[in-house]
Amino acid sequence: MLQVVFRSQLTTLLSYLDIQRICLAAARNNRKAAVSGFMVECGGVFLQSLEGPVHVVNETLDRMYRDNRHDHIEIVCSEQDIPQRRFEVWAMNVMFLDDDAFWTRVFGSEYSCDEMLTQRMDPAFAMGILAMAYRHACSETGLSAAAAGNRLGRIPQIRHMIRR
Repeated sequence: MLQVVFRSQLTTLLSYLDIQRICLAAARNNRKAAVSGFMVECGGVFLQSLEGPVHVVNETLDRMYRDNRHDHIEIVCSEQDIPQRRFEVWAMNVMFLDDDAFWTRVFGSEYSCDEMLTQRMDPAFAMGILAMAYRHACSETGLSAAAAGNRLGRIPQIRHMIRR
């Protein structure tokens, strides 16, 4: 199984609702392909994890490169042969991090999501952001962040897409 974490930037700012719709479409496609994932957004910059069978994750990533809604795609880290999925509750979900007070409440620090806007991203920082946001989103929605067993990732509801 392969996990790829990448950063990308919107070419045109989209509304929360537009991003939520894109997330739902991605979740449906990912679920069919046995891919799970999670992403965070701040100021039009996304940090996203995809995990699943190697060929399927690579195909999904290839589609991302061809999607003209975003550019500046940077692979932050990639790990093959992971023993289990790290973000398996959802086929895809998004958490919006563009409120400094929300950032502080979730991450317990005074850093803001502006750290995500830097062009180069440290892999440990990226994984930490995703892991903490994922655990927070699971907690807020009453879902266990632990292994989902053999079930495919869930399709989130709009209320599962944490915004503040």
